Amino acid sequence: MGIMKDALLKAGIKGTVTPKAENEREKIHRKKITETIIHQDQRNFCEECKQVHPDVELYYHNNPTTEAEWICVKCADRMKIADNCRQTAQSDTSIKKMFRREHGATRPASEIKVVKTNKPKGDANGNR
Repeated sequence: MGIMKDALLKAGIKGTVTPKAENEREKIHRKKITETIIHQDQRNFCEECKQVHPDVELYYHNNPTTEAEWICVKCADRMKIADNCRQTAQSDTSIKKMFRREHGATRPASEIKVVKTNKPKGDANGNR
Protein backbone atom coordinates (compact mmCIF):
# COMPACT_ATOMS: atom_id res chain seq x y z
CA MET A 1 0.00 0.00 0.00
CA GLY A 2 2.83 2.38 0.83
CA ILE A 3 4.60 1.64 -2.49
CA MET A 4 1.52 2.57 -4.52
CA LYS A 5 1.08 5.80 -2.51
CA ASP A 6 4.72 6.77 -3.05
CA ALA A 7 4.44 6.07 -6.77
CA LEU A 8 1.34 8.29 -7.08
CA LEU A 9 3.02 11.11 -5.12
CA LYS A 10 6.04 10.85 -7.44
CA ALA A 11 3.73 11.08 -10.45
CA GLY A 12 2.29 14.35 -9.06
CA ILE A 13 -1.05 13.12 -7.84
CA LYS A 14 -1.82 14.53 -4.42
CA GLY A 15 -4.02 12.97 -1.81
CA THR A 16 -7.35 14.54 -0.97
CA VAL A 17 -7.88 16.31 2.30
CA THR A 18 -11.11 15.47 4.08
CA PRO A 19 -13.09 18.70 4.22
CA LYS A 20 -14.86 19.94 7.33
CA ALA A 21 -18.59 19.60 7.47
CA GLU A 22 -20.13 22.36 5.36
CA ASN A 23 -22.74 23.37 7.89
CA GLU A 24 -20.43 23.62 10.88
CA ARG A 25 -19.44 27.13 11.84
CA GLU A 26 -17.05 28.54 14.35
CA LYS A 27 -18.65 29.22 17.72
CA ILE A 28 -18.73 32.93 18.55
CA HIS A 29 -19.56 34.03 22.05
CA ARG A 30 -22.23 36.71 22.39
CA LYS A 31 -20.04 38.85 24.61
CA LYS A 32 -17.43 39.05 21.86
CA ILE A 33 -20.04 40.29 19.36
CA THR A 34 -21.44 43.01 21.60
CA GLU A 35 -17.98 44.33 22.44
CA THR A 36 -16.86 44.73 18.83
CA ILE A 37 -20.03 45.81 16.97
CA ILE A 38 -21.77 49.10 17.72
CA HIS A 39 -25.29 49.23 16.32
CA GLN A 40 -26.48 52.62 15.09
CA ASP A 41 -24.02 54.84 16.85
CA GLN A 42 -25.42 57.83 14.96
CA ARG A 43 -28.56 58.09 12.83
CA ASN A 44 -28.76 60.34 9.82
CA PHE A 45 -31.82 59.13 7.87
CA CYS A 46 -34.91 61.35 7.99
CA GLU A 47 -38.07 59.24 8.06
CA GLU A 48 -40.19 62.16 6.83
CA CYS A 49 -38.38 63.17 3.63
CA LYS A 50 -36.61 59.79 3.19
CA GLN A 51 -33.18 61.38 2.74
CA VAL A 52 -29.86 61.38 4.56
CA HIS A 53 -29.07 64.62 6.42
CA PRO A 54 -26.44 65.54 9.03
CA ASP A 55 -29.07 67.06 11.37
CA VAL A 56 -31.48 64.18 12.11
CA GLU A 57 -32.73 63.89 15.69
CA LEU A 58 -35.36 61.86 17.56
CA TYR A 59 -38.62 63.73 18.25
CA TYR A 60 -41.53 62.51 20.39
CA HIS A 61 -44.33 64.72 19.11
CA ASN A 62 -48.11 64.80 18.80
CA ASN A 63 -48.24 65.96 15.20
CA PRO A 64 -51.05 64.01 13.48
CA THR A 65 -49.67 64.57 9.97
CA THR A 66 -46.70 62.22 10.36
CA GLU A 67 -45.68 59.00 12.10
CA ALA A 68 -41.96 59.75 11.72
CA GLU A 69 -39.80 60.05 14.82
CA TRP A 70 -36.30 60.53 13.34
CA ILE A 71 -36.71 63.89 11.60
CA CYS A 72 -34.27 66.38 10.07
CA VAL A 73 -34.34 70.07 11.04
CA LYS A 74 -35.89 71.16 7.73
CA CYS A 75 -38.84 68.77 8.11
CA ALA A 76 -39.26 69.58 11.82
CA ASP A 77 -39.42 73.29 10.96
CA ARG A 78 -41.83 72.68 8.10
CA MET A 79 -44.18 70.63 10.33
CA LYS A 80 -43.76 73.15 13.20
CA ILE A 81 -42.60 70.59 15.76
CA ALA A 82 -41.25 72.41 18.81
CA ASP A 83 -37.68 71.79 19.91
CA ASN A 84 -38.79 70.69 23.38
CA CYS A 85 -40.00 67.45 21.71
CA ARG A 86 -36.42 66.64 20.69
CA GLN A 87 -35.06 63.66 22.64
CA THR A 88 -31.48 63.35 21.30
CA ALA A 89 -28.45 65.49 20.51
CA GLN A 90 -26.58 62.87 18.46
CA SER A 91 -26.35 64.44 15.00
CA ASP A 92 -23.22 65.90 13.41
CA THR A 93 -24.57 69.42 13.58
CA SER A 94 -25.51 69.03 17.24
CA ILE A 95 -22.07 67.69 18.15
CA LYS A 96 -20.42 70.63 16.33
CA LYS A 97 -22.84 73.05 18.09
CA MET A 98 -24.30 74.18 14.75
CA PHE A 99 -27.84 72.82 15.37
CA ARG A 100 -30.31 75.71 14.88
CA ARG A 101 -34.09 75.70 14.55
CA GLU A 102 -36.05 78.29 12.60
CA HIS A 103 -39.36 77.43 14.27
CA GLY A 104 -39.12 78.50 17.91
CA ALA A 105 -36.21 78.37 20.30
CA THR A 106 -33.38 75.85 20.08
CA ARG A 107 -32.50 73.95 23.23
CA PRO A 108 -28.80 73.47 23.90
CA ALA A 109 -27.47 69.89 23.77
CA SER A 110 -26.57 70.02 27.47
CA GLU A 111 -30.26 70.33 28.42
CA ILE A 112 -31.34 67.22 26.55
CA LYS A 113 -31.50 64.16 28.76
CA VAL A 114 -32.28 60.89 27.01
CA VAL A 115 -34.97 59.11 28.99
CA LYS A 116 -35.77 55.48 28.23
CA THR A 117 -39.54 55.51 27.91
CA ASN A 118 -42.10 53.69 25.84
CA LYS A 119 -42.64 55.13 22.40
CA PRO A 120 -45.78 57.22 22.07
CA LYS A 121 -46.30 56.11 18.43
CA GLY A 122 -47.24 52.79 16.89
CA ASP A 123 -45.19 50.91 14.29
CA ALA A 124 -42.75 53.67 13.28
CA ASN A 125 -39.51 52.39 14.78
CA GLY A 126 -36.89 53.50 12.24
CA ASN A 127 -35.66 49.98 11.45
CA ARG A 128 -36.84 49.82 7.87
